[in-house]
Amino acid sequence: MSSHPHSTPHLPNVGVGQSSARRMLSRMVRRAAQWRARQLISSALKLADEPSLVLDLPCAADGFWPLLHTSNSRVVIAAETTTERLTAALAGLAPALACRVHPLQTSLLAIDLGANAVDCIFCMHTLHLVDDPQRRLALLREFNRVTRDSVIVSVWVDGNLEAARQTALSPRNGQVQPRAQIEREFTEAGFRIGGHRDFIPGVAMLRLYVLHKRS
Repeated sequence: MSSHPHSTPHLPNVGVGQSSARRMLSRMVRRAAQWRARQLISSALKLADEPSLVLDLPCAADGFWPLLHTSNSRVVIAAETTTERLTAALAGLAPALACRVHPLQTSLLAIDLGANAVDCIFCMHTLHLVDDPQRRLALLREFNRVTRDSVIVSVWVDGNLEAARQTALSPRNGQVQPRAQIEREFTEAGFRIGGHRDFIPGVAMLRLYVLHKRS
């Protein structure tokens, strides 16, 4: 998850003799970030009513699959846009998990599944990278078609210190979305917001939304 806003922050300069302490501090920060990410995902799964069939799109090679399998009855469809990415994500998967992960090579905007095919779509690495509102809305509408009930999606939102800093450094960077705008898009795509979880409230821009499909 090193490309995400909860990656290891900048550390102050230290002398050569302190390199071991610096590395240790860096490892501690990464572990804390990973722990917090897992905590958020676990909470989001509960908000989504512990779905039994989850589409992980694009599939995460970040250690999330063991967490998605905390329910013994849960099955995960691991989806990627290319065979190469799918193979890389599946490489090294523990045998106990491999039998419960079903690979799927598919397009993001035309998912190769029928309507209401899964209980939940888990999307951690895509929406915050889509700068075009129309393309983002098309993606959300495709999610609405495929899910029977819920979507867990990560977004970089404004209203926090990290987003303010990012905007100041890169004013034209569209990755940070106004919360009001992204929430309107959720509604327009046919969802209601079941809840959200912030990585660090008021500080980090990463937010997990749990969306429920409107009947």
